[in-house]
Amino acid sequence: MKSVFRKIILLGLIIVTIFIVLKWDLIRYGLQQAKGQFSIMYNAEPLDSYFENPSYPDSLKAKIKLVEAVKSFAHSELGFSSEDQYEKMFDQKGKELMWVVTAAYPYKLESYQWKFPVLGKVSYKGFFIKEEALKLEQELKKDGFDVRLRTASAWSTLGWLNDPLLSNVLQYSNGRLAELIFHELTHDEIFIKDSVDFNENLASFFGQEFTKLFFKKQHEKFEEDYKEYLTHLEDRQSLNQFVRNYIPKFDSLYQQIETFKTTEKENQKYYFIERFKEDLKKQKFINPKYTKFQKSEMDVNNAYLLSFKRYSGHQQLLKNEMEEEFNGDVLKMLDFYHKNFDSL
Repeated sequence: MKSVFRKIILLGLIIVTIFIVLKWDLIRYGLQQAKGQFSIMYNAEPLDSYFENPSYPDSLKAKIKLVEAVKSFAHSELGFSSEDQYEKMFDQKGKELMWVVTAAYPYKLESYQWKFPVLGKVSYKGFFIKEEALKLEQELKKDGFDVRLRTASAWSTLGWLNDPLLSNVLQYSNGRLAELIFHELTHDEIFIKDSVDFNENLASFFGQEFTKLFFKKQHEKFEEDYKEYLTHLEDRQSLNQFVRNYIPKFDSLYQQIETFKTTEKENQKYYFIERFKEDLKKQKFINPKYTKFQKSEMDVNNAYLLSFKRYSGHQQLLKNEMEEEFNGDVLKMLDFYHKNFDSL
């Protein structure tokens, strides 16, 4: 009997060892992410400690109060389970904390995807260690992929944990800050496995609609913020529309050059990207920040283009759905998604 028991234990250890060897990269990444998240959560301080600190700027205290108001609105008006979110804040001291890597195939608008337990296929990979993000970026470039590396201002644990607020977001305008919180809280409520692009589009759409609703409900208090936010939305939607209109043109180009040699493919792609940049400079924007963006030296590639599709590619479809299926009532639309698509 003991011999059989020992054999079972030995077999179990062999299976575990094989799994660890085969999945070591995934396990190592998971441990790094867990360490990064819990370090931030452990060192985050209650929001009251910032209010009670006489040297903490009043302007930033006002931003924290806005976050609390948004969270309260999400709970009372939208039915979100947001009471325990953003009860603490981590002071970044102006430093970046998170980096996100996305990648795409070089001659077609298709994202490279990673597969994770529970979440399924995901088209981005986040890091709390910059060197790890840079390492992955270089590996993907070496394999021929178009890569984009960017910083991130927030993340969502999809309601599994109580997420802390990150101090750098207090530099945002009131409209952008409110939208960010609504966006992340939407992920807590609705997140569909293997549907990253749709999840991000839905959170972006609801984030914008809820921000407008929030400002409308408290019109006198946030009148100027509301006007500024609408101007920002107009510019952002113009930019998104410009990129979305260009995406089919890139698709067409890649089909045309499919049989070309790699050198010629690269040349054709380069000239088309330069044309994209020149046409972008001709677009009219209201906000000076967008004018500055036009003049910046952008690293445009397929991963960059797909980032617009990931966050705004379905915006018009969602808007049409709200108008046609729910008579323009975003709360009815939210109720539908709440009932039919729970968060993971």
